[in-house]
Amino acid sequence: MVKEVADEFALLKMIHKTIDQMVEGLSDEDWTKKSGAEYNSVAAVIDHVLLVEGKFLSGLAGTPNDTNTQTPFKEAPDELSNIRRRWEASLGEAEAVLQGLTAADLDSRGLKLGVGELNKRQLLSYMIAHTAHHRGQIPIIKKLNQGVK
Repeated sequence: MVKEVADEFALLKMIHKTIDQMVEGLSDEDWTKKSGAEYNSVAAVIDHVLLVEGKFLSGLAGTPNDTNTQTPFKEAPDELSNIRRRWEASLGEAEAVLQGLTAADLDSRGLKLGVGELNKRQLLSYMIAHTAHHRGQIPIIKKLNQGVK
């Protein structure tokens, strides 16, 4: 793996590990609980992260998909067992895609997103920033849910 990509992948693994620590020991109810109708559950946030990582990885692989990454926030998220299974597999899938990137690939077209046209280097960085952003929501959701019966 190209060193720059390996460094980014190491960061993604660290972020995933902290998410794993945050959800460790949560019951199914804790995963799916929402503190209000307009709030998200831990399951919805992780389902969204998985969809975004999958979409961004498809762009990095050169086979972009048009997944609606907002679905978990607008509808019920995927079944909890599927979210957990997909989460467990996600770093392996990321590694498989990232292994195939060359230094020259990083300057090639990644995806066009709401922020603009990104090359693959930018897309990888944005994917990690996105996951880190939503990582920060999990403790807030957990704290809000402590008062919900």
